[in-house]
Amino acid sequence: MPIAMIIFFLLFFATDTFAKTGPIPIRNQMPLYLFYLQMEPDRASVVEQDSFDVNAGYTVSNVTVSCFTPVSSLYNINIDAEVSRMTLDLRYGLSEKLEAGLDVPYLSLSRGYLDEFVEGFEDTVGATTPRSRARQGSYNLNYSFIYNSQSLIKRTNASDGLGDIVLKAKYQISKEDENGFWPNASFRAAVKLPTGEKRSLLGSGEIDYGFGVLLDKTFSEKITVYTGCNFVIIEKPSFFSVLNLKRNIISGLLGVEYLLTQRFSIVVQATGNTTPYPSSGTNALDESAIDLGLGVNYRFKEKENVSWHFAITENVNSASSPDVSLDAGFNVGF
Repeated sequence: MPIAMIIFFLLFFATDTFAKTGPIPIRNQMPLYLFYLQMEPDRASVVEQDSFDVNAGYTVSNVTVSCFTPVSSLYNINIDAEVSRMTLDLRYGLSEKLEAGLDVPYLSLSRGYLDEFVEGFEDTVGATTPRSRARQGSYNLNYSFIYNSQSLIKRTNASDGLGDIVLKAKYQISKEDENGFWPNASFRAAVKLPTGEKRSLLGSGEIDYGFGVLLDKTFSEKITVYTGCNFVIIEKPSFFSVLNLKRNIISGLLGVEYLLTQRFSIVVQATGNTTPYPSSGTNALDESAIDLGLGVNYRFKEKENVSWHFAITENVNSASSPDVSLDAGFNVGF
């Protein structure tokens, strides 16, 4: 069905119930960041006391990287892969200001199915990824990381399984002043447990910790601005023991949600994260990731506590995040 017809359908059947849903809850699924704790974009508000919020999400990311350190070839990194993440996000309102949550991910690392779509889109808009696809060839899984002639990662076989489970909590310190400029504000914290299989590169085998601040404010009833910043403390995976990794990753969010109707909204956002890797002369390791995303949210007419979203994100500056990611989710509150 054409996109215009979908939008017309949603506009036609919309009613007058407020439908602010939140930013796109997507992570950086570049494989070299997959096994670290990441704190996804979120609203500052918490789940109502004694209530549950359940979100089932699916994200698929297409990644091509081909880079090496000029002259010395100290670093040589090649990635042609597709990463899929299915996540069950469970949250419970412990009090008026406090919620606790649990993220259970199922990950897949494979050759995937998006190569033809991505290549066709890049050819159409004239944004073909320089060298990497032509150099590696499409439709195969290739994930290798060589440092100083030592192979740290070498994988050509697909893998899937349980990822690292995340325990999290959020405390709302203030509610927005509808007649002023004071926003919703909250602190949050998270702990990543080593439940993913390290040998299959689905986890780091280590515990990571994260802390963050979230702010959001609604203007003129139709526009909501979301922002946030997170500080994650990581432990070095054993397969990177020879690398001098930094112990932290900082990530951030700036997004805007606009209500086209009272049930249907669009979200535009920018997310980014710093790199924990040492200077290498390659953009995949040296540069911070910056991604732009566009998404739609819809809250159902019959059940106002049920909603869905769909979004697409793309990297804008380097190979430190996927070429393109598609994200969809279904949310139920009770």
